[in-house]
Amino acid sequence: MNPTKKSENILKQRFRELSEPLEPESTGEKPVLKKLEGIKAVIFDFYGTLFISGVGDIGIDDGKSDAGMLVDALKSSGITVTNIKAGVRGYEIYDEVVTEEVQRIKSAGIIYPEPDIRTVWRNVLNQMYAEGHTESPANEAQHERMSVEFEARMNPIWPMPDMNETLEKIREKNLLLGIISNSQFYTLIAFEALAGKSLEEYGFEPELLHWSFAENMKKPSVPFYERFMRKAKEFGSGIKAGEILYVGNDMLKDVYPAAELGMKTALFAGDKRSLKWRRDDDRCKDLQPDLVITELKQLLECL
Repeated sequence: MNPTKKSENILKQRFRELSEPLEPESTGEKPVLKKLEGIKAVIFDFYGTLFISGVGDIGIDDGKSDAGMLVDALKSSGITVTNIKAGVRGYEIYDEVVTEEVQRIKSAGIIYPEPDIRTVWRNVLNQMYAEGHTESPANEAQHERMSVEFEARMNPIWPMPDMNETLEKIREKNLLLGIISNSQFYTLIAFEALAGKSLEEYGFEPELLHWSFAENMKKPSVPFYERFMRKAKEFGSGIKAGEILYVGNDMLKDVYPAAELGMKTALFAGDKRSLKWRRDDDRCKDLQPDLVITELKQLLECL
């Protein structure tokens, strides 16, 4: 279920229109840098690492409740509301649907489920129409549009200041580039809309792009990372876990599972909004990343 080219272009335009430049907020952390030998691939987290995230992360069950914002998103998606309760009730339905989808995926044995946001909004909008809060049923294009309109308002994002330079220099070192990310279908669209180039144009290997919505599971699931390693093996890159440097802003979601598989790790401590040390979690309290970076370009000194 992928957007048509026309629909994708509209969604890119909406991300541009709804986005404004953001600057990282200092964490006061000191970099911990050293030369890492034998690295063949650099794999990044997306939200809070490659891109600044206004709420520090992405999650369909996170964010602030704002009935007015939800109504604005509905109207911008071409959906007419019929009463003043639509925004409040819409949020209630959203929470109910997310809970149902999470439980449905959990019943298949997945500990950290990740529903596809388009399925969530399809069910939410169907229920809102059934209850008389919207004038007409929504179509597939509106499910996608609503996903973007809602996300861009709830979680503003912007590329990290030195992302472009860092990615170009890594490719010049003939290293593979990939992403392991808690994500939705619009993550790729947002990247191209705000960075100006596609992931492939930056040199990312399509086979090394690993998205939670496509797997129905998310971080910090170790099996989620294991699936990535299987994909890397099938891709034929020949890389082993110890030859991968994984870069992320969250000790639990990023450093812990990557280290469990034997990857080298870099904690991105460059934005106060997204940095998560998780020192109160037993999985992280004695865990140390190989690197701590406060700017993406510091990676270049270590490769």
